[in-house]
Amino acid sequence: MGWVMMSKRELNRVEVLAQVGDGRLTVDNAAPLLDLTRRQIFRLLKRY
Repeated sequence: MGWVMMSKRELNRVEVLAQVGDGRLTVDNAAPLLDLTRRQIFRLLKRY
């Protein structure tokens, strides 16, 4: 298995999306953390 290189921004995005997926964070709270809209968060969650 190879390495996956991620920037700090990408890593933070994955961590926040994981928290939303686990129910530890709401979409409304995640949006300002990632500087995105609610709709963009839902789109990312579909792909995540």
